[in-house]
Amino acid sequence: MNLELRQLIEELRAELAELPESLAYAEFGEGAAIDAVPAGLPPDLRNLLLVADGMRAGRVELASSSTLAGIQYHLDYAPDFSAIPQDRAGWLVVGTRSDEPIFMDRGTGAIWYFPPTGTEWFLSDAFDELAPDLESFVDYYLLGPGYADLTPADDRWFAFLDEQGLLDEDDEDGS
Repeated sequence: MNLELRQLIEELRAELAELPESLAYAEFGEGAAIDAVPAGLPPDLRNLLLVADGMRAGRVELASSSTLAGIQYHLDYAPDFSAIPQDRAGWLVVGTRSDEPIFMDRGTGAIWYFPPTGTEWFLSDAFDELAPDLESFVDYYLLGPGYADLTPADDRWFAFLDEQGLLDEDDEDGS
């Protein structure tokens, strides 16, 4: 994980700790102990869990090392048209968006989801890549302007991101 993203996660965790009401909309776990992270995880996920063992941010939640195994059942419900049923072992559920799964392609590290189509995700006819890797997903969709693309309306997490100045697309390139 790049140093800037690690620092941002740590700064936001500290900021959230100062706001007791933030527990209603966000919580970033402390980094997991190295021996608590399940073996065989993709390096990006492993690195994230060592920095933040679980991240709940508004309607998006990334699993902790202790809850990761418990959300893999989503793989059993993936529609046949998606690549998941043909290679279930090649996929990992890393979290949820409004109770709908967020997947990682173990081979490429890319993050995928079933975008809203007006039907339940497991009946969907669309399966799209969100980000080329977990770090990009966390940076843009969980902690940045992309959060609004994943959620149906403004919520308290969106307001928090705005208060922190993290919704400005121009800042994404570091300028």
